Amino acid sequence: ATELLFLHRGPRLIRAAIVAAFGVGSGIAGVVLLRLHVRLAARLASGASLNPIEALIAAGSSWRTAWPGWLAAIFFLIALIRLRRGPLEPPPGLRTPEQLTPAQLRRGLRAEYMVVRLTLVGLAVVAAVDVARATSHVVDALRGNGAIAASIPPTLVEAAGFVVASLVLAAWAWTFGADVRRLGAM
Repeated sequence: ATELLFLHRGPRLIRAAIVAAFGVGSGIAGVVLLRLHVRLAARLASGASLNPIEALIAAGSSWRTAWPGWLAAIFFLIALIRLRRGPLEPPPGLRTPEQLTPAQLRRGLRAEYMVVRLTLVGLAVVAAVDVARATSHVVDALRGNGAIAASIPPTLVEAAGFVVASLVLAAWAWTFGADVRRLGAM
């Protein structure tokens, strides 16, 4: 699993520090996003004009915004099923696989694996920040902030979608990496 997130090399202390910094950073980002949401929502309610990004943040999570993570999870699941059921497909490119040498095919598979791992890291960041934001929502609601209580269910569904998408993409990357190693491309 550490290979998927580029944490498989280097001293353990540094790798642990990276994970800890990621956790703390995600938590801080989630709290900051919640505070920004509350502040911008108050400005919007008072009739202030907001730019499109501020308006998006002010609107917060709703049932209309809960779908992206779940849609990504469905697509990643389809890719995972195809990967497990069929033979490994050649990497995408401008030339047909028949025109490529075995070395070029292996290089393409390594590049594809790298892109998937980078995507997984990015998706894991989004999921972690969204989970931290959802946790902050719940904590604020428990403290008595009723203004955001209505947005808790869609926020939790949205965060869960990104977590599930991350897990399914990790399973796909794990399987793909094993196939790439089996073919001698790594």
